[in-house]
Amino acid sequence: MPEFVRARRIMRHYYIPVWLKPALAFAVNGALYGSLLTRYPEIADRVGASEVTFGVVLFAAALGGMIGSVAAPLLVRKFGEVGATATAGCGYALLTISVASAPELVLLGTALFLMGFVDGLHDVSMNAFSVRIQQSTDTPIMGRVHATWSLSMAAAGVLGVTAAALGVPIVVHVAVVASAAFALQLTVLTRRYRDRSETAGPGSASANGPGAATHGSDRKRLRHVLLVLGVAALAVSYVEGPGQEWTGLLLSRGFQAETGVAASGTLAFTVGVVASRLVLDTLSRRVGVVVVSSVSSATITLAMLAGLLTAVAGGPVWWALAAIALAGLGAGPVFPLLYGAADQMSVRHGIAPATTASIVSTLARIGTISAPIIVGPLTETFGLSMVFVVIAAGGGLLLFSLPGALRVNDARSDDRPDDRPDDRGVAGGSPVRQT
Repeated sequence: MPEFVRARRIMRHYYIPVWLKPALAFAVNGALYGSLLTRYPEIADRVGASEVTFGVVLFAAALGGMIGSVAAPLLVRKFGEVGATATAGCGYALLTISVASAPELVLLGTALFLMGFVDGLHDVSMNAFSVRIQQSTDTPIMGRVHATWSLSMAAAGVLGVTAAALGVPIVVHVAVVASAAFALQLTVLTRRYRDRSETAGPGSASANGPGAATHGSDRKRLRHVLLVLGVAALAVSYVEGPGQEWTGLLLSRGFQAETGVAASGTLAFTVGVVASRLVLDTLSRRVGVVVVSSVSSATITLAMLAGLLTAVAGGPVWWALAAIALAGLGAGPVFPLLYGAADQMSVRHGIAPATTASIVSTLARIGTISAPIIVGPLTETFGLSMVFVVIAAGGGLLLFSLPGALRVNDARSDDRPDDRPDDRGVAGGSPVRQT
């Protein structure tokens, strides 16, 4: 028997973690976003965009993302979570090439709008896909899939910086990354999954959630949970946005830090986000999502108040940098917890995971757009230390909204039915968990 045939038969008996299925989509999304992000300055120069006009075309991408987030549940109902994720991912890959090759400003704005629209579709569908996997395995996975996105974006950013330094043309660089992403998404699209919950399509029972009949009358609690989750989605945008975009300027101008130290602000925040997401699933199993969300929100608030005190007292820049890293550590779990709430929403209230993910994504994108409009004038009027104040306020709002929403919503052991379909791995159908 040829060696490769024997090896293939042996590999069929090995288990491939089921969470890698949606994590692949997160990796694709992060890689495409990170690749374009590093080449934006060259793209702006090529089309002759000023700071104002380039801001306008980037706003077009944000607007497209909001519309795509609203429309995503329709795509999921049509094709199911797997089909919607793969379709949107392939479209995202193709449109990044269009953005990279746009020859003039109007075409660039159009391409960015369309890319943002498909990104919104992909964001919601891949999170809904992750929820279905989480439901079928009864194991938290949102932390690791979101950590995969962050790591993939960082790796793509390093690759983009290297490509730019070596003089690799933008179109060539982005086309190579997009082609690999397209191929990976086609793999997801053509794979036939064994678990019914992963391929929920129009008219399927799992599309509406097993708790539809049991909890459909509890409208008051449903409205409360959706409202509070929406507030939390807005609040975290005022944490992650300024944490990534304004901390470098805060350190350089507010603390007169050297260029290298100032550039470490965004990096410190990002490292904190990734670190906490890598351990989130384990912590959620051991202490519960309510405790994790409470500690995370409190960490954000206290770290930023410490940073504000450092700024007022004229303390060293390293104290501020440590406060920023701690805020990132607290911010990391929030988005995974928000999207993970779609699990309980489908079980307790019969709300499709894509619907909850759409609400979270849309409001988070509104916050991302509005945050610079608020932070800019505040820092101009009262100084850059207001960055600490805005992030602390976002953390405080999270502390008073997210844990309560998760506490009301988290009753998985009582409400999850016993006849869930058993989940199976990719390789050879090895069982993951019999439930």
